[in-house]
Parts: sequence; structure tokens; C-alpha cells
Amino acid sequence: MRPRLLLWLLLLVNPPAWGQTALQPIVFAGQPTRRDAVDIGRYMTVYNDASADTLPVAAVPGKPFRPFLAKPDDRLSRSARLWVAKWLRFTVQNGSEADSLRLWLRVGNHTLMRLYHVAASGGPVLLARTGEVTPLRNRPAGALSRDALPLQLGPHQRQTYLLNVLSVMSYDSIRTKLYTVDSYERLLADRQRQQRPALTFYVGLMACFLFVTLFTLVQYVTNQDRIYLWYTLYLMGTLVFFGRLTEYYLGLDMWLPNHPQLRLFLVPPAQLWMQFFYLLFVGTLLDVPRLQPALWRWYRYLLVGIAGFGIVAMGSLNRVFGYADLDSIYFKPAFTGLVALSFITIVLLTGLSLRGKHPLRGYGFAGLLLLTGGAVISIVLNRLQIPYDGIRLSHIPSVYLGVGTLLEVFCFSLALGRRTRLVEVENNQIQERYAHDLETQLTRRTVEVEEQRDIIEAQRIRQLETAFEQKLSSTEMTALRAQMNPHFIFNCLNSIKLYTMQNDTDRASDYLSRFARLIRLVLENSRSERITLHSELEALRLYIELEAMRFKQKVQYAIDVSPDVDQQYLRIPPLLLQPYVENAIWHGLMHKAEGGTVTVSIRQPTDTHLCVTITDDGVGRARATELRSKSAGAHKSFGMQVTADRIRMINHLYNIQTDVTIHDLIAADGQPAGTEVVLQIPV
Repeated sequence: MRPRLLLWLLLLVNPPAWGQTALQPIVFAGQPTRRDAVDIGRYMTVYNDASADTLPVAAVPGKPFRPFLAKPDDRLSRSARLWVAKWLRFTVQNGSEADSLRLWLRVGNHTLMRLYHVAASGGPVLLARTGEVTPLRNRPAGALSRDALPLQLGPHQRQTYLLNVLSVMSYDSIRTKLYTVDSYERLLADRQRQQRPALTFYVGLMACFLFVTLFTLVQYVTNQDRIYLWYTLYLMGTLVFFGRLTEYYLGLDMWLPNHPQLRLFLVPPAQLWMQFFYLLFVGTLLDVPRLQPALWRWYRYLLVGIAGFGIVAMGSLNRVFGYADLDSIYFKPAFTGLVALSFITIVLLTGLSLRGKHPLRGYGFAGLLLLTGGAVISIVLNRLQIPYDGIRLSHIPSVYLGVGTLLEVFCFSLALGRRTRLVEVENNQIQERYAHDLETQLTRRTVEVEEQRDIIEAQRIRQLETAFEQKLSSTEMTALRAQMNPHFIFNCLNSIKLYTMQNDTDRASDYLSRFARLIRLVLENSRSERITLHSELEALRLYIELEAMRFKQKVQYAIDVSPDVDQQYLRIPPLLLQPYVENAIWHGLMHKAEGGTVTVSIRQPTDTHLCVTITDDGVGRARATELRSKSAGAHKSFGMQVTADRIRMINHLYNIQTDVTIHDLIAADGQPAGTEVVLQIPV
């Protein structure tokens, strides 16, 4: 054991010179027992692969290697290119004649690390691989983490190794330390213990994000408010993003350990997802669609541009899957456009937060300021390339981004609570206005109902009055018809009496027969409101014949009905024409010694009116009035007054207009030649 320990100390105390280009082997006298690690960087040479890992492995040994650590950027894999590939070459020799050598080479947390054995003849042979894009099942047996590769040499063996380190946006150091199995296990145990604060921070951070995500999701399902949907989607992207950062910085394999490429590809979509829905949420929170509709249209164009540039940039990340180079001509312009549009959108939101009129603009500005501050600190730490060991929180850039994001989430949670309160107050105001409007409408409606009730009551009273007037008119009509019957009976009975006194039985019998027919018609017609024109003319004809018999044929008559008049269809009030014919006989013809003729002419000028003209060739109205005033025993006709009253009642009862026109006829010598009565009867 003493020779081995002595060799180990010699390696630590007398390392090879810095500028030595030739490979100096790392010599071990069998399996070391040290608990500390040995940094073998000074025994290594390095070649920076400018082709971004497109160089064939067989061509690597012939490339110009230079001493490792000759340049400051050899320790950090960050460079101007997104995809960094380095080849490190070193030789290990086991000087023991009996013991085998088993060591672990800790390289660091990188995308892909491959260890090759350079044989004396033939190309390099792959021994092991590990890293983020290496599935868990393909990592070296017994590996407790993804940052180390095994070295095994038999007794008295010497091997030259090629270590290929590939990094995608990685800022971890390329570590070149050798550990024994016991020291490496002890290192991992100590590291896990020391990482507990960082692990606690990330777990607590994601627990807070998860709680707020579930809360906002419940709020969206309950309220169906889109702002909660945008915020929920933003927080989901945040969970994925910080989950991947936790894995990366702490060297964990929580998600999809056997599908690392898919897991690694989740980061860019999560970042784009976060950015898109964050900007959409803040725009909705500040109520830009309602307060600034024109600005919202341009804001949406910016969001579409961000999504487009982000998709193009993510399409260029196929290098993770081995399809394309990250330095594609599409990536940098798309990434630059994405950053530019994001900057414009954030400046726009900041301006709205500072100068807007929305009551939540202070919350919006504070959230933007907190998130931007955390992101800036994280970017500055990455630019400064401060090495970190995954233990100290102050050296992890994403910690500051996580703190800023957590404070931003807290600020926006307060904003959502304030917004809920404002919505509640607004809803209460709307309800109060609605209640006031309902009360006003109810009052107005009550007044309208009362007015309508008064109108209906007045209409009902008018209807009752109209019904009463109609009933009264009907009663008066019946009374008038009943008043006409004694008038006819009185005249006819006088005639029958005269014939009886003259012993003229034939005439008395004929007259009595006609009188009976007339009485029967009068009784039948008086029961009806309207009768056919044929029945009216039949009763009129019987009346004229009785009067002609009574006045010894001094009365002649003619009834002329137009052929287009349907006597059986047209209906008129009963006993309407008889009083005018009676007046023509008694006041027109009876004052002439030779008598005269009464002519009844019936026409239908329209479908709704019947024109009846009653003409006599008597002495005229003026002469009849003069003679009637000189004769004390003049005939007093009640028929004209009764008929005038009946026409008035009929017009009122049936809401029609029956017009009666009476004028004198004048002969050629200027003397009265009779009277003409024209009746316009609605049918």
C-alpha cells in the first residue's frame, strides 16, 4: 500500500508542466485508496470541434490537440455557438502487477459525454456514454448520476482515452477529476445532503405554482372567465420550465428518464408557451380589448408574430434529435425576431401599466418589474459565467428567475383577487341599477296598467251604454213598428166599413181578403230586423191596391225593379217604403180631382247601396201644406214621423247611413208637378 500512496502523492505534488504538449500518462500503482479526488486536467490535451460534432470519430486522433486549460474557455463550455463540441485526450497507466484499476471520471452536467478507447490499431472504440440526452437504461452500470464515466484497467495496462463533451447552451464546467468508487459515492451522498436547500427551494417553488395553477383552473371552471384560462396556461408552462431547470441544475431524472430527448425538447416550447400566455394574460388583465380596441388589434399582431418566430426557432432545435445544426440560418433570425417582438410587447405593456386608466395597472407594472428583474439577474449571472456546483443557491441563476416569477405570481394573484372584488362591486352596481330600472319600469307599468284599467273600465261602461242604447233603440224600434200597425188597421177598417154600408159585398170581400194578407205580412215583417226586398214590395203592392180600391181608382201605381236587382237576396228594414208612398197618395194625389200615379223605381248603383225613388204627379209639397192648413178635417199621417224615427234608429243601431232626399218636381210651365223621394239604403 505504501508504494501506491507514494505514487498518488507524487502525482499531486509534481504535476506535469503547463506547456507540455506530449501526452504524459496518469500512472496508478493499482487501485488507490484516497478519499479525495485527483484533478487530471493538466494531463489532458483538448481539441475544439468547430464542426459541431459532425467530425467522424476516426478522424479525431489526427487532429491538432493542445494542452487543456491553456485557455480560460476550456473550463466552461459556453462559447459564441449554441452547440459546443470538445475532444479531450488523456492516458492512464496501471503500474500494479496484480490489482485492477476501477475509477470514476467526473465530467460535469452536459448534454452528451462519450468515452472512447484509442486502440493501437483501428479507430476509437466507444466504452461508455452518459449525459442529459442519454437514456437511463443506456448509462454505465453502477452509475449513480449522469455526470461521470467509468475507467477500468487491468494489471499492468496502459490505455489512451478520447472524451467527447457536447453541450447545448450549457454553462457547467468540464470537470476532469478522478474518484475512487468509495470517494465518488461519498461525494454524491455529501452533494445530495448539501443540495437539500436548493431542492427544497425548487420543490416549494413548484408547489406554489401548482397550487395557484389548480386554484385558477377552478376559478375558470366556476366563472368561465378567460383571464383565468390564460393565467392557468401560463402557470402550466411555468411548472414545466422550472421542473426542467430543477432536473438540470440538481442533476435529477424526474420526468421521462428513458426519453431524454423528448424531455430536453420540452424547454423551448415551455418558454414560448409561458411568454405567449403571459403576454395574453397581462393584456387581458389591463382590459386592453375594451379600453384600447385599436391598440389591442396591434397587440394581437405582436402575439401572432411572437408565436411564429418562436415556432421557427424551435424548428431549428432539431439538433437535439440529431437532424440539423443549431447554427442553422433560420435559428438566429427567428430568435432575434422573437426577442425583438417580446421586447416591444413588454414595453407596450409597461406603458399601459404606467399611463393606463385601468385600476389594476399598478399590479401589472409591479408584476412586469418583478419578473423582468429576476430574468435580468439570471441572464447577468449566466453572462458572467460564475461556476456553480448545484449546491449554493446564490450561484444558481434560475433561483433569481424563480424568485422573480414567484413574486410576480403573488402580485398577479393579488391583482386577480382585486379584479374579482371589482367585478363583484360592478355586479352589485349593475344589480342595483337593474333593481332601480325594474322599480322604475314597475312603477311605469303600474301607471300604464291603471290607465289601461281605466280605459278598459271606460270602454266597458261605453259598451254597456252602447248595449243599453241598442236595447233601447231595439225597444223603440219595436214600439214604432207596433205603432204603425194600428195606423194601417185604422185606414183599412174604415174602407171595409164603407163597403159594408154600401152593401157592396164583393168589394168588401175582396178588400177584406187583401187586407188580411197585408195584415199577415205586416205582422210577419214586424218581427224581423230585416226582410227581403220581395216581401217589402209585396206588402207595398197590397197597400197601394187597397188604397186604389178605397179611392175609386183615383190612385194608379207602377213598381219598376231593375233586372240586376236580386229581390230574394237583398234585405232592408221592414215597412220602410210604405210611409213615403202613403204620404205621396194622401198629400199629393188626393188633392187632385182626377187623382194621379205613384211610381216606385228600384236600382242598385253599387254593391253596398240600393237606390229607391218614389215619384208622384200630385200637387207638390207647398200646395199640399196650404190645403192641409185650410182643412180642419185633413188627414193626419203619423207614418212619416214614424219612418223618420225608424231611419234614425236604424242608422244608430246598425252603424249605417240611410239617406233620404225629398224635392218637388216642376213642370215645363213652372208649375208644381209632384214630389220625388230618393232613399239610399245600405244593403
